[in-house]
Amino acid sequence: MRLLSAEVKYSPLRDLAEYCKIRISASLVDKTTYVGVDSLLPNKGGKTDSEHVPKEGDVIAYHAGDILIGNIRPYLKKIWLADIDGGTNGDVLVISIKNKEIIKPQFLYYVLSSDAFFYYDMEHAKGAKMPRGDKISIMDYPVPVPPIKIQKEIVSILDIFTELTAELTAELTAELTARRKQYEYYRDKLLSFDHLTSEGGGRDLE
Repeated sequence: MRLLSAEVKYSPLRDLAEYCKIRISASLVDKTTYVGVDSLLPNKGGKTDSEHVPKEGDVIAYHAGDILIGNIRPYLKKIWLADIDGGTNGDVLVISIKNKEIIKPQFLYYVLSSDAFFYYDMEHAKGAKMPRGDKISIMDYPVPVPPIKIQKEIVSILDIFTELTAELTAELTAELTARRKQYEYYRDKLLSFDHLTSEGGGRDLE
């Protein structure tokens, strides 16, 4: 395969990254730095503050540059590229890159946030009612590894599209909210029948 005149090789994820096994005290995390599967947003929406922060025991550590993936119901596409340090639990996979001179966190994030990856994840998931990604199979996922320069170019392009998509989504959401309010106003107005009363006392029904 060639991309921008560069030959691209594929490597299994396990050759590039590993699951973080470091544990830290729960006392070191708060609602912002603790990431549970419930605080990961679906459809690659990143994360929000957690409503359930453990008060005791240990949690799995993550660091800026790690990729966190919700491992319950992979079809929800919950994934976040960490920009802070913190902790999580066993329902969230923490993928740490072994050598950032070989593959950049942003590039690997885009690879693992692709629909192709989540389709693969679901294909190998275990359980019907509450499917859970198979950690061994995930590490077998083939990852393209172009030269660092090409990775940066791809990330730059995808960042632009991501930003444009976010702006368009915000605009459409605002327009939809305005239209919904307009609809509700006229619905309530028409169903109140106040306009008929004020214009002549209404009409007799036969």
